[in-house]
Amino acid sequence: MNRRNCALFVLVAFVFSACNLPGGQEPDVDLALTITAQALLLQPGGGEPTQNQQLPAETATPEFTATPAASATPSVPQVTVSQNTNCRTGPGIVYDNIGALLVGQVGTVVGKNSSTGYWIINNPGKAGTCWLYPQYATVSGNTANLQEYSIPPTPTPSATPTSTPTATLAPPAAVANVVVAKICIPLIMPTFNYSGTLSWEDKSNNENGFNIYFNGALFTTLPANTTVYAIPPIPLVAGVPATWGVEAFNAAGKSAIKDTVFACP
Repeated sequence: MNRRNCALFVLVAFVFSACNLPGGQEPDVDLALTITAQALLLQPGGGEPTQNQQLPAETATPEFTATPAASATPSVPQVTVSQNTNCRTGPGIVYDNIGALLVGQVGTVVGKNSSTGYWIINNPGKAGTCWLYPQYATVSGNTANLQEYSIPPTPTPSATPTSTPTATLAPPAAVANVVVAKICIPLIMPTFNYSGTLSWEDKSNNENGFNIYFNGALFTTLPANTTVYAIPPIPLVAGVPATWGVEAFNAAGKSAIKDTVFACP
């Protein structure tokens, strides 16, 4: 601290002696200013900023920001979809589905219908145009000058063919006029060997066949449209009645059995 004061005193003395130089010359102003500045630097704290002094803040060099290139606007409006979307002959599911725009495809927009929001586009991969459902569509380009399409008439639903009612199958009608033409040949009395012919009148046209019964038990089955049955020889006791029955049948059921009773001789 004392050394600095001594140095300051020497510098000041030197300045005053310079002011009294002979010859009447003016002091060198630059030299005086230089000495004064050096003296200030030698004072305590003379070369350091005070607490109230603030060093100038560093100014950050602005980084270069690239100007994004302007996206080219397509001259013809184009459309993409976020989900595969059907393309129809009109605005709604009542119209025929004639195409689709898939995710990743780009369609060309040729018209619009402002009332429904549908876009009319070239049918992707096919001839002609179709109406694109707008919910999943994103259109780019100027659409102001697009042609306004009118809603086409709804398709006339094709006539549903009237099915011919299937007739409900009914059981066949019962036969009529069951008759036995008997032949009784004596064996060992009182037994007869009985045979002959059983006949009837067919009263239905829907039977699958006829069941023939003898004394209440099924004896044989005959095909449809049969009206005569040749009775094989059967031994019978004289005077004991026997019964033949005829029944028509089909898939719906059976008719009533019509009987005839006879005896030998």
